[in-house]
Amino acid sequence: MKSILKDRIFKSFLNLFSGDMVISVLSIISITFITRTLGVEKYGLLVLIQGICAMLDGLFNFQSWQGFIKFFPQRRDSKEELKKLIKFSYFQDIVTGIITLIIINLLGNLIGSFYEFSRENIFLLRIFSIYICFNIQGTPTGILRVYERFDLLRNQRILTGILNFILLFLGFYFKETLGYFLLVYMGTYIFQSFLLNYFAYCQLKKHGLEKFYNISMGFNGEFFKFNCLTNINSSLDIPVQYLDNLLIGKFLSLEQLGIYKICKTVTLVLDKIGTPIYQIVYPFFCEQLEKGKRNIVYKRLGIITGILFSIIILGIGFLNIFGFEILSWIFKVDIYKFKGEINFYVLAKGLAVTFIGIHPLFLALGHIKKETVIILIANGIYLLVLWMTLEKYKLYGIIGAYMIQVLLIIILKSLIIFSSSKNKENKLK
Repeated sequence: MKSILKDRIFKSFLNLFSGDMVISVLSIISITFITRTLGVEKYGLLVLIQGICAMLDGLFNFQSWQGFIKFFPQRRDSKEELKKLIKFSYFQDIVTGIITLIIINLLGNLIGSFYEFSRENIFLLRIFSIYICFNIQGTPTGILRVYERFDLLRNQRILTGILNFILLFLGFYFKETLGYFLLVYMGTYIFQSFLLNYFAYCQLKKHGLEKFYNISMGFNGEFFKFNCLTNINSSLDIPVQYLDNLLIGKFLSLEQLGIYKICKTVTLVLDKIGTPIYQIVYPFFCEQLEKGKRNIVYKRLGIITGILFSIIILGIGFLNIFGFEILSWIFKVDIYKFKGEINFYVLAKGLAVTFIGIHPLFLALGHIKKETVIILIANGIYLLVLWMTLEKYKLYGIIGAYMIQVLLIIILKSLIIFSSSKNKENKLK
């Protein structure tokens, strides 16, 4: 037990998970503030506007934390090279953020026409999109992760979550409009980014790197290429991340979109378990593989997968014994009507979270191009299944397509990792 408590991955996980659990609880309560003030349909519109901006942000705004973590070990011992990496990484984040904001505003009328938005809703979309210009989080996130300051990442999330909670409560108390709630989310996103960069700057100052902006950065072609590939991969994953919300908002109804968002909220706690693990083990895997310690990496991956599987089983049991009653009371909606859809979604999300460790390992092994092919194949099949099932099976069709995509990626990546391990063993022999 003592060895587990001293383990750096376990301690880092506790730092992030404790913060994320606080945010999860606040998020669930916050959604009730909105649904009780605006109703499920207008809440669906809020989710749709957020989804449109998030999709375009993910498509065009590079978040370079993966590249920063990948190239950091090679430059750790040279302050000059490290400063160049930091400056170039920041430059890339800022430029792509500005480009994304311009694109959203140019496409505003086209998006509004597609979703049959009123002029007021198009205006709200453009106002909300302003946060993207300030969404400079890739580089500071990378900085805090490589120096293992997960406590600061936790503090940033908690402070942002508390601010968001208070402002949404005020909106509920004073019966504010949709515009108010969108401005609250926009403001807290900007605050979150500011706080993250402040914490990263403090960390850079501690290591004597705070004057990175004075150095001539040059053009880092290798770093830029890696970030382009990771961005292409994340862009290929956009159908799964955002398309479900956008398609429900277009082809089903805003009310069903609101219900689907509640369905996602139920699994928020699973995301809050999986995401910190990805963030923590990726730099650990990179470091251990750089030292040639593959066995340690594979052993750690097996332990993490086993623990996550146990948590998912317990979570599904709790949901069906107590969860639906609690959720019906919280949201003032007859959740039992959607019991099948929620259980199905929890199962799909549970599979994704159980095998979350495969993805950072795959990236750390350098299979970036193969990942592009895998995501392209899996998401192509996802879109095909979605197109075939959406109209007939509605939410079941969307969730089923997501589960197929998850399984394909897990299986294909596992086969490549296993093959890579065998080849490495044969070379050593």
